[in-house]
Amino acid sequence: MSRATFIAVIGKSAKDPRDPVPAPALVAAEEVGREIAKRHGILISGGLSGVMEAVSRGAKSAGGLTVALLPGLDSDEANPYVDVPIATGMGFMRNTLVVRAADAVIMVSGGIGTLNELTVAYENKPTVVLLGTGEWADRLPQIAFDRHYLDQRHSGYLHYASAPAEAVELAFKLVRERPRASSPLVG
Repeated sequence: MSRATFIAVIGKSAKDPRDPVPAPALVAAEEVGREIAKRHGILISGGLSGVMEAVSRGAKSAGGLTVALLPGLDSDEANPYVDVPIATGMGFMRNTLVVRAADAVIMVSGGIGTLNELTVAYENKPTVVLLGTGEWADRLPQIAFDRHYLDQRHSGYLHYASAPAEAVELAFKLVRERPRASSPLVG
């Protein structure tokens, strides 16, 4: 019996009205959520507003399961499209949990919190950046070493996609190709 694939979607929140999420990012995020659900994946996000809300809305519209790892102590902070809100009380430290809980990560747009999540994912999780969604997602190819690396050691790799369905398909493909950690046998 195989378990479901967990895909984390990281992206810009809408917490600051002076710094809105680009409209193309919200449209793309909603489509990413639908595509994850169509493939029977489980969506993991930070569960708040902006990209997190749009991707959750998309997943719910296609009958998917949405899990949110929230920064605060109140599970009622979750956007209305979250099925499983987990209040961590960890603030930005919950970014590590969002990424670590996933089999692969898709980045849509992105502010400083998203950039933090990206650096956590970089070495250990297959990561797909959805181009055309603004902010950090569109800046990365120009500033990353050789377009794909966040460090000169090349300890991870950034994959790029130009469309939501392409990003999701690539994330699932990378999970299938990556050997899963096996648990040690108990004696």
